[in-house]
Amino acid sequence: MSYDAIVFDLDGVLLTGYHTAPAVYREAARETFADFDVTVGAVPDGLVNPDDTGEVRAFCAHHDLPPEAFWGYREHASTVLENDRIIAGEREPFDDVDVLPSLAEETTLGIVSNNRHGTVRFVREYFDWGDAFGAVRGRAPTLDGYDRMKPDPHYLGHTIDALEVEPTETLFVGDRLSDVETADRAGTDSALLVRDDDRPTGDPDPTHVIDSLRDLEPLASDGY
Repeated sequence: MSYDAIVFDLDGVLLTGYHTAPAVYREAARETFADFDVTVGAVPDGLVNPDDTGEVRAFCAHHDLPPEAFWGYREHASTVLENDRIIAGEREPFDDVDVLPSLAEETTLGIVSNNRHGTVRFVREYFDWGDAFGAVRGRAPTLDGYDRMKPDPHYLGHTIDALEVEPTETLFVGDRLSDVETADRAGTDSALLVRDDDRPTGDPDPTHVIDSLRDLEPLASDGY
């Protein structure tokens, strides 16, 4: 079959790096402490990669801080720091993103990422991908936005709606089993990208397994 839309995860799929480095979040937290006049020792792990926003809310309650404002500043600082790293060349597109223009000629493309929306938009423009992607979506810089990250299908569903396609005619491409779960929950097919033969083990099973973005070309055309 062919697909009316192909939606990509960002980190580890289009852009090198598994995710934003913890060092970025630690520095963003320190900047946030300074802005809110908070004195702490080491940055708590719950402000680096919290399992859920309850950790953030508990920290803010302990220090009498407004949680939404505090978190919004931390997310903004993280985006600025991460975008600077990309400009410095610390994270780059994979070589096989050269297939994007030909894919865009055959089908509609999008991006859905757990990365912050500001960085997803920046990456699209910085690498001149604007013509290829009809819609891109990262997490909102809010506590609710953090809780809606994949495998919650919220952002994928939002992007499918923006692309004006049906979930059943959409393929979601990711490099983690959580991406496959997201696709299942959104009602889309999935393609698990396995680079360097490093396939994750466990459930659920993807619709397709690929080792390069170039393997998507037959899935984007009527010739498949």
